[in-house]
Amino acid sequence: MKSKKGPIIVFVIIIIMVAIAYFGKEFLFSERQKNTSDSEGKTENIEWAGDGYLGYSFLRTVEMKKQLARKGLSLSFHDDNGDYATRLKKFSENEYDFIVLPINSFLEHGGEYEYPGVIVSGICESRGADALVGFEDVLPNGKINDLNNSDLIIYYTGASPSSFLLDLTISDFALDELKEDDSWRRELGGSEEVYKIAQKASKNREIGDAFVMWEPEVTKSIQKLGMKKLWGSDQFKGYIIDVVVFHRDYVLKNPEKIKIFLKVYFRVLNHYSSRNEEMIDELSKIAGIDDKVVGNMIENIDWYTLHENCSMLFDIPLAIGMPSNDGIINSIFACSDVMNRMGKINDEFNDPYLLLNSTFLEELKDIELNRGGDQNSGKPVEFSSLTLKEWMNLVEIGTMRVNPITFQSGTSLLDFQGEEIVDKVAGLLINNYPEYRIIIKGHTGKGDEIENKKLSMERAKIVKQRLIAVHSIQAERLHAAGYGAKQAPNKKTGENPRAYSLRWARVEFVLVDSSEF
Repeated sequence: MKSKKGPIIVFVIIIIMVAIAYFGKEFLFSERQKNTSDSEGKTENIEWAGDGYLGYSFLRTVEMKKQLARKGLSLSFHDDNGDYATRLKKFSENEYDFIVLPINSFLEHGGEYEYPGVIVSGICESRGADALVGFEDVLPNGKINDLNNSDLIIYYTGASPSSFLLDLTISDFALDELKEDDSWRRELGGSEEVYKIAQKASKNREIGDAFVMWEPEVTKSIQKLGMKKLWGSDQFKGYIIDVVVFHRDYVLKNPEKIKIFLKVYFRVLNHYSSRNEEMIDELSKIAGIDDKVVGNMIENIDWYTLHENCSMLFDIPLAIGMPSNDGIINSIFACSDVMNRMGKINDEFNDPYLLLNSTFLEELKDIELNRGGDQNSGKPVEFSSLTLKEWMNLVEIGTMRVNPITFQSGTSLLDFQGEEIVDKVAGLLINNYPEYRIIIKGHTGKGDEIENKKLSMERAKIVKQRLIAVHSIQAERLHAAGYGAKQAPNKKTGENPRAYSLRWARVEFVLVDSSEF
């Protein structure tokens, strides 16, 4: 019997030769294409996750795709509709190379997975895109502290910037009734759902009093439902900052790709910053929203350029002697403090730098600095001097939550613990509420009226002096006033008389609107 091996071998050889010819031709054609074009060759994909928030939209623009393609990279976007918990879970499992989200959401959900990524850049900050809107009589005195009423009904989106906006308001302005009694809470699944309830409430007030939403629903509720913005992210800073978080494994394996990604992103940002009509048209297509609405929405978002990332967020001076600020670290501390008070996290961030990697921005700054571009480093607000009458005519926004500021017994001198509390308040005034003037109100317990008023004024002045001398807060921004025992603190529900009397002696920090001066 003749062997069948010979024909089989010949057949296999023919198949191999055909395959070599075909794939060799494809390879040579591919090489020919690459060598005669601007292409980098094979495109490598970067997986990322976020949601439809307009602040992330530059990552999805045509210009971003074009410039990345020239560098041999592409982006695949995964929209989870703001499900931050799932975003962090999948990120920890390496399904995504990077994610974008607010710092507070990274802190809240990342701890469960031992923070699988590092913050390499800030993207933007909400400056009114998130807000509490409602009926005008919700704030009868025009102060945020009027919200301290558990009989109110407030709708919001759970596990979102909306819920965090509520948390920081409760925390920073001592809204203890809202903290201790959850009967006012109405948690929904998104801003659109909240808006639909607001529509019903505009016809039937019993349905609800206030609603926490984000754009475009904020603008719609004001323009179409006749509601008023009661409090929003344009009235504070350093809390709702969105960041780019790359997986630690990707940082170790692909540092050059991260550098390319960031370089392209900041160039795209500069591209659109000088082409307003093109930017609005592009963002409108991505978000599926009318041009006019997008035009209004972009006024409520501050995007961070490379230079602003360096000088404002990552404490990287643009040149020797130029000022810089570590805004990301300040935000981590501020957000974690709020979340600790509200019982959302238990982590103490003794070393928040474990969550950052600034090396990419450091290198990019040196490369890109000579190219020019936006070098705005965020100038601080300058406050003019006011007369006593002008101070008294300013509109109070709200009284901040402050732990008792203690003094050396029978004196107006701060003790060590009192200094620590004042220093903590200074951080909030500088980083989170930089655009407000502050009235420092001194109060005492009952006793001799003349002596009490004198002591309360001295204590308010001592606090003011520390804010100026130690923290360089502009003197014109601060006003000290002493009231003795004339202004009693608000009594808490169920508070016993002794505890109440101990709260009479206190120092209060009142935010006042100074936009007219």
